[in-house]
Amino acid sequence: MRVDARECASLCIASYFAVVLLVSARSRRAFLGKFGRRHRISGSLHLGVLTLYCAHVVAHRKTNLDAATMDAMLFVSGLVLTLTAHWDFAKAHEHAERRQLGVRSGVLHAKTAVTGAEMLEHAFYHVVNGFQIAYVHCVAQPWFVRSSAETRATACLLATSAWTARSRFPINSFSNNYRDGMRDFESCMYRVKKWQYVLYKTVLLHGLNVSLAMRPVDLISLFEWRAFWFLLNAAYVLEFFLQTLVKRKYLRQRTMLVLNQALMLISTSAVVPVLRTAVEPHAAAMMFVLNFLNRKREMENVVVGLVAAAIWADSRK
Repeated sequence: MRVDARECASLCIASYFAVVLLVSARSRRAFLGKFGRRHRISGSLHLGVLTLYCAHVVAHRKTNLDAATMDAMLFVSGLVLTLTAHWDFAKAHEHAERRQLGVRSGVLHAKTAVTGAEMLEHAFYHVVNGFQIAYVHCVAQPWFVRSSAETRATACLLATSAWTARSRFPINSFSNNYRDGMRDFESCMYRVKKWQYVLYKTVLLHGLNVSLAMRPVDLISLFEWRAFWFLLNAAYVLEFFLQTLVKRKYLRQRTMLVLNQALMLISTSAVVPVLRTAVEPHAAAMMFVLNFLNRKREMENVVVGLVAAAIWADSRK
């Protein structure tokens, strides 16, 4: 009997999130208490939004809420959750930050605390997500397909414009999460996460945006995109949540690492269909190279990528 790939993916996503909900239910006291009440309430609401979004994905959009509403809810609740974490806990984490030696931050090591700077940095990436999903929704509209190449390129640059504010947010290098030469399991996972981030930024962010400007694709109606977007946004908050449960003794360190590994594996698998459908290899390769040759110049790199992609398209005619 042939196994349907989408049904298999839906089962994996539903199973993983069911485990997350089970862990959350067993740790329900973490959502209670007066200290950090804004963040606790925001966390409960965001968990509800993630549950709705998961059902939306698994049901292949056969729900009463449309994709635009779901994406708006996911963006707003995720951003509020991250900001309330900074507002409520950044100062409380300062003493832990000063005690951290060698391994200075991060969400995987049992004896580290997420810094206030990391919380604020994640808020920036939520904004980046908001700009990209708005752009993806625009690309799915008939008027975008009919528009000129210049208009589509302008929309791509607008989607990238969030990066002009990057210097206003803290920058935390992945290498801060491990010492040179460290070979413990958590440090190896950080190294994998680092390259996941590089590929995400160059291929699935800038590379995808440039590709959509050159060849519009309706990703909103694509199950694989919905699955990827859900997993990406879930990963942004679950790694912080799981570390909190470890520190509060609701979850074992080993279990937390297994859940993180599973999420990394599932989310990476979800990327492949999106790459095949919407990302132009030459655009992704260009953005990957520029990421190292012209560091911290995201707008410039996207402009170069758009020009190079346009030249490539003309040469193929």
